[in-house]
Amino acid sequence: MIGTDIGFDPGKQIHGRKRFITVDLLGLVLRVLVASVSVPEGAGAKLNVHILVGLSDER
Repeated sequence: MIGTDIGFDPGKQIHGRKRFITVDLLGLVLRVLVASVSVPEGAGAKLNVHILVGLSDER
């Protein structure tokens, strides 16, 4: 799904998107989550893992 989730990070003074990538031990990509730059790193990482293991409805 492509959206217009472009946010603003006041700490870094930038607009854009963040990418959260989950890989396995060999470095193969398991999941990529693209979020607004206003999403904190911790929250984005938790959401990515929850989606990966099936704990979230979001896909």
